[in-house]
Amino acid sequence: MNAIIRRIFLVSGAAGLLAFSAVATADTVVFNFAQVGTSFSAFLPSDSPLVGQQIVSARIFLDIQSFEGSDAANFFTDLSFPILPFKGNENAIVIAGSDLGWSGSGVFHFFEETTMFNGTFVPGRYGGETPGKDFEGEILKGSRVEIDFVPEPGSVSLLLLGGAALIGLKARFRRR
Repeated sequence: MNAIIRRIFLVSGAAGLLAFSAVATADTVVFNFAQVGTSFSAFLPSDSPLVGQQIVSARIFLDIQSFEGSDAANFFTDLSFPILPFKGNENAIVIAGSDLGWSGSGVFHFFEETTMFNGTFVPGRYGGETPGKDFEGEILKGSRVEIDFVPEPGSVSLLLLGGAALIGLKARFRRR
């Protein structure tokens, strides 16, 4: 029985190490919102090191100030990414103050951690716009979208392989 427990412990430790390695090797790329009254367009070239990288999560940080006499409900911004999203995911975000329940003047905050941008970086155009129509204010410093990706596609494969090995070993011990 001690040999079985030792094997389970070793396999669990190996799977945990593989999982930690995959997470530890994740990198982050930052996309900024266009300032109020502006837009931008950019291009991710095919020789960019981002192309082909798998996206595993994202965090959206948006802080705005609606100036006195302006209504935060009228705030609107969008941002597209050079991503081929996995089925059911998106390659763009649209944020409207009215959808967030913002109203009046003052400072407003939005944060979300999400997997809705999971997919693969591809060469192509991306950009953003914050028109400012019927809105007087600014996007505050630190507002951004952080996208985490795994730089070595092998890391995800190793994680999956380690999980499959653990499941297979667990099934083997059940039969005994």
